[in-house]
Amino acid sequence: MNHAKMNRLGLIALSVAATLGQSGCDGTSGGGGPDGGRNYRLEGAAVKDPALGYLAVSADLTSEGAPVYSAEIKFGPDQLTLRLDSAFYQVVRMASAYPSGNYHLYVRDSTLLNDSIATRLPGDFQIETVLPATGEKRSIDVVTLDWSPSSVTDGYVMAAVKRTSAYSGAGFSQYVTSGATAGTYPNEAFSLPSGDPDTGMYDLYVYSYVGSPDSILARVSLPVPMPSRLVDNIARKDVEGRFGTVVVTPRGSIRVTQQ
Repeated sequence: MNHAKMNRLGLIALSVAATLGQSGCDGTSGGGGPDGGRNYRLEGAAVKDPALGYLAVSADLTSEGAPVYSAEIKFGPDQLTLRLDSAFYQVVRMASAYPSGNYHLYVRDSTLLNDSIATRLPGDFQIETVLPATGEKRSIDVVTLDWSPSSVTDGYVMAAVKRTSAYSGAGFSQYVTSGATAGTYPNEAFSLPSGDPDTGMYDLYVYSYVGSPDSILARVSLPVPMPSRLVDNIARKDVEGRFGTVVVTPRGSIRVTQQ
């Protein structure tokens, strides 16, 4: 993912609020395609946030590093709308239309590319316990979470962000490497660079993911970005890259104090 794509996605993030009010189903075509062979690259993510009531799908398709404008991309029955260069973005306001289960991402570019990529959407789940039970974290306290299992998951991510900075690209996140439905935040999640407590109210989240959701494309729809990019999981005759799905819990909270 290059800096030009990051700039395009920054512009997309600014338009998310407007996009949430749309459910566009028309594709946009134009431009040319490659000469054949496995020279397409697809990167994308589907993010379901039941608390906010939507599922957002983002995908980027290039050929030999150049954006492809002529493609049709669909997630399940919904076609993605071309937005800003080669970034495709679609929002479904009713998250309930996408229960946990098997889905396909369909990608077509004239006669040169016609493929479908199987994926799964994890089940909805929730944070069950936040400790300290007082709802406040002093400097000596450790913040831990327990959450209900999410079906068909490949793993979990814990995230924390100041309430005023959620969905802005800020915050802390980490993969849960144990496979358990519990985890502990390091102190750095709630600290300034100096190591002092960064006081205030924090929102806490857990993500359940399947496959390899692209962290850059997913960040426009997540309260906190993914910790890092995952490895490619698409290696087909004509297309390679990464795609995956993410489901977000309703938020928990903790207040960080100076004491």
